[in-house]
Amino acid sequence: MKLEPSPKAASANTSVLTVRLSPAFKWTFLSILGLTVLCLPIGCTLVGLTIRTARDMTPQENVILDLCTSTFKLGFGAIIGLFGGKAL
Repeated sequence: MKLEPSPKAASANTSVLTVRLSPAFKWTFLSILGLTVLCLPIGCTLVGLTIRTARDMTPQENVILDLCTSTFKLGFGAIIGLFGGKAL
């Protein structure tokens, strides 16, 4: 991470810093974001279909739902952690 003063900031007498993101950070962030965004609709669809058909979930569906909710929660926490790490 490289912080550089902005040329506009020097003329305006303010201190604005730009943050350069490495390609590894971008790929990590995009992969976590993709998994997080993918798991939420899968879990919601599974629950919606189960309620709509008025039946109980099979054990395999329970495992998929647990996996999707865990992945969503971990992904959300990772996104917050990545942002917090870059802010420091």
